[in-house]
Amino acid sequence: MKAVSKQSTIYDVARLAGVSSATVSRFLNEPDRVTPDKRERIRSAVKELNFVPKAEAVAKARRSYKRIGVVAPFFTQPSFMERLRGIESLLSREHYELILYAIDTEEELENYIQMLINTQRVDGLIFLCLCLGEEMLSLLDSAPFPVCFVESEYENFDCVVVQNLQGGQKAAEYLYKKGCRNPGFIGEVSTSTFSVAATEERFRGFQFYFANQGITLAEDKVWLGTFSESNREKEISRFLEQGNLPDGVFCSSDVLAASLIRIAEKKRISVPEKIKVIGFDNIDIADYLGLTSVSQNLEESGIMAARLVLDRIADKERGITTMKVPLRIIERETCGE
Repeated sequence: MKAVSKQSTIYDVARLAGVSSATVSRFLNEPDRVTPDKRERIRSAVKELNFVPKAEAVAKARRSYKRIGVVAPFFTQPSFMERLRGIESLLSREHYELILYAIDTEEELENYIQMLINTQRVDGLIFLCLCLGEEMLSLLDSAPFPVCFVESEYENFDCVVVQNLQGGQKAAEYLYKKGCRNPGFIGEVSTSTFSVAATEERFRGFQFYFANQGITLAEDKVWLGTFSESNREKEISRFLEQGNLPDGVFCSSDVLAASLIRIAEKKRISVPEKIKVIGFDNIDIADYLGLTSVSQNLEESGIMAARLVLDRIADKERGITTMKVPLRIIERETCGE
């Protein structure tokens, strides 16, 4: 067993890992530029030698960087922007800087995690709507800063949980009580393996409630797929061209619901007289459109996540906290209110 030294240097790590010191430096700052096998060898050597990079030592000497990182895909979506608004509102009051890390691939996600742990550029991390594998969770479990997840739930981390399944059930129950017996669903599914399957969960809850009432969603009343700006109108138009239109449609987001309402108006399909429409998220535009929506308190959930991180910075020994976001129906004109 190699002796462990608190004074280990980058050269010790390089010798143990069988790589150059330049490769170790590259691993610490830009891990995506190091091959996977070398990354694993360096990671093992760092752990065995209890190596503290210089940047990390500086961070420990300082009280903090006063920075919180937010890692998420789809930053341009309105729901993410509203949640970020909540995070930023609390952090700014506490004089913390918000740093955004946009993720497009799983490799990029892993590289960001490795880089942030290596360099300690932030005092805490918030992950929005991301599902992580065991390897990345294990890496974060040893992170020298607090980590909080929003929408995902992991037992070793603080979490703010959105009950998407329950949200779908609430939407179904609401439409059923409004007299809908021929329900429809429109949802955009995620194409990435690292994103929370929120749409699928909302659909499952919606489908489950109606099944319990003895109603099966007809195949032509369900559209689950991937939308782009170019094909959204085409697909929703096709959905509205069927002979036997659904009497109530639940859309997995307010953005899709807004598109449905606009296209229905073009086709002279009246909302809510012909079709009742309910969305999910209750973003700002929902009030403007008179859209009934399932509210998941986006801004408040962002504040919750920021508070959990700041509380753990102040008290690293407190117990793990899981907060569930309350869901409620906001009734507006698209369902006859």
